[in-house]
Amino acid sequence: MDIRGNECIVIASLGVTTADLPQGNDMARVKRHGANKGCWTCNMTKDSLTSNNFDFLLGSRYHHQSDKQFEEIYAAQTITERKAIAAEYGLRLNPSILDQLKRERHLQSPQDAYHLTAGKVLRFLKITIEALSSEGKSKFITVWKSFEYPKTWRKLPNLISHIDSFMMSDCLQLTMMFPFILNRFLKNTHFKNLELELFQRRTGVT
Repeated sequence: MDIRGNECIVIASLGVTTADLPQGNDMARVKRHGANKGCWTCNMTKDSLTSNNFDFLLGSRYHHQSDKQFEEIYAAQTITERKAIAAEYGLRLNPSILDQLKRERHLQSPQDAYHLTAGKVLRFLKITIEALSSEGKSKFITVWKSFEYPKTWRKLPNLISHIDSFMMSDCLQLTMMFPFILNRFLKNTHFKNLELELFQRRTGVT
């Protein structure tokens, strides 16, 4: 490009890409968030997402490591072997639309805070509900039905039986009410015995 008589080279580069789930996983060439390793920024397994002992620096995904893993995948002789290796690393076989660009596929694709928070909230709700005994679930529904909603909020369906159909906004709204609902009825007898023992061991509460 000629700028005031000087020949200049103009270079454009990619800064950061943001996307909703699951498009963010696709752009980072990581399997969808329901997979065992479905996070595009770390290698944490699905069952360990709430762990407090995860070393994020050691367990993060890095571009150069993923490149080596892709090389291992494509070096496999059969498609079955490729799929097995890809599943082990949580990577997608199909290339990303951004693969032709120079970029750090993981660090330049930060997590969307709204989806991230809503996903954690949904997991928290499911864990809490699963920890309740039959009596606890019944008591929860009774109190929840009579709870005072803001007039502008739509009425949510039954939390126990329809939580998988909740939208992210539903989960976030319910989380704001959840502590107050539990405070109105919750006793230690409303938890399953095994869950209560596990909670006591983890927290030191007797």
